[in-house]
Amino acid sequence: MTNRIAHSFDAIDLEALSDAELAVFARLDVSKEQEDFGGTFLGSVEEWKRVPDSNTYGLAFFIRGRTPAGMVLLKRPPASPSWTPNDAVSLHGLKISREFQGRGLGRFALQLAIEMAKARWPDATKLVLAVDAENVAALTLYRRFGMSDSGPVFEGRVGLEHRLELSLPFKTQASLTP
Repeated sequence: MTNRIAHSFDAIDLEALSDAELAVFARLDVSKEQEDFGGTFLGSVEEWKRVPDSNTYGLAFFIRGRTPAGMVLLKRPPASPSWTPNDAVSLHGLKISREFQGRGLGRFALQLAIEMAKARWPDATKLVLAVDAENVAALTLYRRFGMSDSGPVFEGRVGLEHRLELSLPFKTQASLTP
């Protein structure tokens, strides 16, 4: 990844986007395998629209100003899955468009998501997520950030899944150094 892309990567609240901009995000794509693991962009946009409350927050990721590149949803109980502790923020559907994959942008997206979770819900003590056991790229990313299994692997939506957690606050700047 070039520094030019890394330095022009930014996040914007989904609420700040127009309907036309949301429609552009809904049309972004990922590989079929990634769709199986984390759903489509359209599915994430629709999920965010279904639950517009203070317990759900969506981030849109852009490159070079306003070029859509990815998104993520963050949730607090009761909007989170039932296994989410009351003091946690759950992360859902972190995805980078196929066009921008392989450039390390997932790392920047995760950093921005963690920073936003801490800023939006300062009382949260951890970030949690479920990830398919065969999604090696995602597991590698999350573990590089210090996330660890919070229990045994379990049968999930499309196979075995890990539940990972990260204590907050977390010093995200250190995560970006090679």
